[in-house]
Amino acid sequence: MAYSSLFYRQARNRLVEEGVYAGSWFLEEGMVRGDTRGAPGKARLLLVSLPFEIMYRDYAELMILAGLNPYRSASGDDAIVLAGGPAVTANPSPVLELVDAVMIGEVDDIVMDIVEAAAGPGSKEHRLERLAEIPGVLVPGVSETPVRRHYVKDIDKHIISLDQRTPRDAEPVWGHTYIVEASRGCGRGCRFCMEGFIFRPKRDRSLETMKSLIDEAPRQGFERLSFYSLSFFDNPASDKALEYAVSRGLQASVPSLRADSINGERLRLIGMAGQRTLTIAPETGSCRVCRAINKVIKRDIVEWIAEEAPSHGIRSLKLYLITGFPGEGEEDFEETLTMVERVASILRRRGLRLKVSLNPFMPKPVTPLQWAPLAPRELFRGRARSLKRLAGRAGNIDASIYDHRWAAVQTVLARGGPEISRLVVEWARTGQGTGHFRRAARIAGIDPEKYTGEIPADMDPVWHSYAEHPYAGLSLLRREYRLYRSLLSSRR
Repeated sequence: MAYSSLFYRQARNRLVEEGVYAGSWFLEEGMVRGDTRGAPGKARLLLVSLPFEIMYRDYAELMILAGLNPYRSASGDDAIVLAGGPAVTANPSPVLELVDAVMIGEVDDIVMDIVEAAAGPGSKEHRLERLAEIPGVLVPGVSETPVRRHYVKDIDKHIISLDQRTPRDAEPVWGHTYIVEASRGCGRGCRFCMEGFIFRPKRDRSLETMKSLIDEAPRQGFERLSFYSLSFFDNPASDKALEYAVSRGLQASVPSLRADSINGERLRLIGMAGQRTLTIAPETGSCRVCRAINKVIKRDIVEWIAEEAPSHGIRSLKLYLITGFPGEGEEDFEETLTMVERVASILRRRGLRLKVSLNPFMPKPVTPLQWAPLAPRELFRGRARSLKRLAGRAGNIDASIYDHRWAAVQTVLARGGPEISRLVVEWARTGQGTGHFRRAARIAGIDPEKYTGEIPADMDPVWHSYAEHPYAGLSLLRREYRLYRSLLSSRR
């Protein structure tokens, strides 16, 4: 994942441009790989990207394999470890015993301040004190909590580095593609979406800035680019940016699309850019549920896309679905299956297949549904069986079912407190799978069910005591949660 991260590319190249030695290390097949000129333990500052909760285990394993103590307070190492990313921005507490500091928010405009404070002269304690003075940086035992999330108000003014070149022998997840960030944040307010709340407010890049980024792609040897955003066409300049990329002869992909933002002209542009798979996430086919989660994607829009997309060169359509929202009934899921069946029927007439990804609802911090329980295991498995039966009848549906055991792992790591650090370390020592996770939980004295059930709505979750999100305060989230439950109780 490291080489696919826009932050990794930009931060590493910015440091090199500033004359700072920047090695890089990552975990691959149980081995620490990366820079051969040094070792992690000899670094003055280690920046750790943790966008997903399950990566906490990978980080702990990397530290152990590198000969470093994963518990920072007992390590005695001179290096300062600073973690950042969406997962720890939302809830830093599970890693507080594993790192020296956590970046709550964005670093575009302060990355060099962080390097100067953490990698400069002085003892580790003195450097941590300087680091705690930087906006958004949480240093356990030093910072006054909760630490207010730091964000860049004008993303046009703060691009860490235009250079995105990576080692040619490393293969990023999406291949060698230049990433153009079109916007940051989202104004839609889907009640289950963590990124939509922790990255508020929504900020768009201008057409001029996106053009300059597009021009950089061929200069650096890229033939393809990918527009990165939570909802690409919500940027008013998105159409012209995509047109410009096509006019430059570049292949371009738009991986993040809302079905209700797609029209015929946009399908034409996507096809001209060479994108052959269209991924949309209606989440549900139930009107009642879609109103409750505040993501109203009507079934006829999804069906229209299935009708129109193939005529623009789209050869594959993928739907992301979630089931197990609290209060979602069997009749709601039947509506979802009806939507899937109709879309599959439309594509079958064109000789095309439909890919469907079914996921259990997982409550995430800093969302209105943070108090809700994980989708029950047997309920989810029953609905997964129903989707598989539909796939068997339809003949052109490829159904991918997310493993509920991994959903439980994610939920424990996402909603845990500082006590989760020990679980993470024990898991890194025992193995990778969900069975090893359960064993590690027993060793650490952790009951996973404590973290996957419903949290009383009058309780303040632990993460709010460490991180303050200016556009996602507790009062707002509680009000939205009450509205969700009210809408789900309605049968209209």
